[in-house]
Amino acid sequence: MEEFGMEKLIEVAADLVNDRLPEAREAARSIATSVYEAIIKNVEEVEEKMEVWQSFCHSKLTPINALSILKIVKP
Repeated sequence: MEEFGMEKLIEVAADLVNDRLPEAREAARSIATSVYEAIIKNVEEVEEKMEVWQSFCHSKLTPINALSILKIVKP
């Protein structure tokens, strides 16, 4: 996953989350969850995990796409 780049993966997930096909939205959820787990793997506290995840999403995506991704990944 790190070879492909987490930035690219989260961008793909953001594109898929708004797709009409349920399979595409499920793929977006799966990709986003995998990226989330990779990003927060060394973070201990739940609040800190959310801060790290939100910061990552907002730094890599447009505001509307970041909100879409943040909604589908529940810690």
